[in-house]
Amino acid sequence: MSLTYQAPAQLSSQHSGQLLGVLDTMLQQDDTLVDFSQLLELDSSTVALLLEWQRRAQRAQRKLTFIALPETLKQLIQVYGVQDLLQIKP
Repeated sequence: MSLTYQAPAQLSSQHSGQLLGVLDTMLQQDDTLVDFSQLLELDSSTVALLLEWQRRAQRAQRKLTFIALPETLKQLIQVYGVQDLLQIKP
């Protein structure tokens, strides 16, 4: 069983710092899905946030999967060449 976190609609540099630890408790409990279906506003800091969440999941020895990524976020992930570091479910 996995827990699900619904990412907020705004996930830009103004918001990313506040969300760094938002998954910590969930990752201590179980594998986690992050659903981006509501995401409307993002920037390059969003990719950095995903990478940090992935590092925290690895430290907790949990699987972290990202779902429903908007096309803009997928493109940023490819531009930075980090798609192999993130578990992205189509």
